[in-house]
Amino acid sequence: MRRAAPNRSLAYDASDRKTFRSALCHLLQTEFPGVFGPSVTQLFAQRVEDLFDRFHPDRSRLRVGQALWAAVAADDPPARNKRIEDTRLVPIVLDLVTAQDIDETIATGLRHETRSKKILRMFRQAYQQGAVLSYPDVSLLLHVQTSTISRTVLAHERQTQETIPRRGTIHDMGRSISHKAVICYKRLVENKTTSQVASETLHDPEEVEYYVQCLRRIQLCSDAGMMLEEISQATGHSKSLIQQYLDLIGQLRLSKKNNRRRTTPKNVKTNASTARAK
Repeated sequence: MRRAAPNRSLAYDASDRKTFRSALCHLLQTEFPGVFGPSVTQLFAQRVEDLFDRFHPDRSRLRVGQALWAAVAADDPPARNKRIEDTRLVPIVLDLVTAQDIDETIATGLRHETRSKKILRMFRQAYQQGAVLSYPDVSLLLHVQTSTISRTVLAHERQTQETIPRRGTIHDMGRSISHKAVICYKRLVENKTTSQVASETLHDPEEVEYYVQCLRRIQLCSDAGMMLEEISQATGHSKSLIQQYLDLIGQLRLSKKNNRRRTTPKNVKTNASTARAK
């Protein structure tokens, strides 16, 4: 067997290295001279190339009817002044149109039901892949108004007692505290364990205890006769958040003034009620 000449191997070796990674290494060395050493340049270029591949998968990895979307990682919650550029994004694959969708669209009277299933499917599939979608995400994917998506999700939760994982609930975003109400009701009124509440509401046990302890601290301050401003200074929470918890304490009948009986708060879905958390 003939062996390739050494000089010929070197020639083809150069062609083999004419890649995106090599171009990126050159960019780093020329645009940021003295900042990246050779080893760091190679490592950085490899990480960027891997990230690029994740967000630009080969077409063979996608089936007909699927869509690639960039969503916020489920384990990267928001913070004050935290921009989307500071948030870890996860590329996910969503079933935008399935064979069942087509069959139900053809069938008479199932179009509305199909749309509802698609909306819920988007949120579930994202969460299964370690990400969370917002209402605007699904609105763009399905060309449906966010108000319609909200009504669909809340109606499903009221009917099934199932929490649909979305950024508003998983990341505690928005003004609504309905999911906090569910958590506190299940933990404090129904006396369920932290692990049970976490499983039923799609929250980590640490988050469940955080909400419950927040309520208890605010309740303690309120029962001591402290005013809103004083509670805010004592707990470090905003006055608007404290007011939401105070309203919840009143609805749950947890304060000393209303400890004779406990009722299910309005808009809270439990085994014995007809509303569910957002």
